[in-house]
Amino acid sequence: MNYFFYTKFRSLFLIFCVLNVILLASCAPAAPSGPRDQCGFIEPTQQDVNKVLSFGGDTFSSTNWVKSYTVEPYKVTLTRHNDADSAVAYIEYLIYTCGYTQADMDAYFSEEGFAIVFDEYESYTETAFCEIESLALYQFDAVDEGANYDVNYWVEQTDDNHMLVMMLVFPKGSPQLVEYSAKLFPKLTGCQ
Repeated sequence: MNYFFYTKFRSLFLIFCVLNVILLASCAPAAPSGPRDQCGFIEPTQQDVNKVLSFGGDTFSSTNWVKSYTVEPYKVTLTRHNDADSAVAYIEYLIYTCGYTQADMDAYFSEEGFAIVFDEYESYTETAFCEIESLALYQFDAVDEGANYDVNYWVEQTDDNHMLVMMLVFPKGSPQLVEYSAKLFPKLTGCQ
């Protein structure tokens, strides 16, 4: 009788252990997957996307601001158009899986880099540059379809692997550029 009890108990114990392993395996978080480079995953995470979509809080809550965004390897972009005010807000959240260097920044924010940024504009001129801590601001005058615009272009080093870039464009002299800049980057609203 003892042997019979021991055998049944052992069988039940083994079944219990196997079921526990199966249960634990099904509860474990899925391992990240997707395309990689030599340093990590190149696709933005949901956290990266959420950071971009929530940037600025309710600053752009007016129905005049129409948004669209894309998720690509190494970056998330968000564009907000406000046709009523002839304004644009553009955000890029750049991902450097291996980290970035000053040389990377100098190349990205160079004359050639800004030529790409302002490719759709008739002309542009850098009017000021200033920085504090991990935040820099480039200011431009730009012309598009014969209209003059003021542009604030911020670069924020959010950590060793991410950079947030934001371009805010309003018609020349619009007080809204200052108002929105103060809401978005209160520590660095302008260079004057």
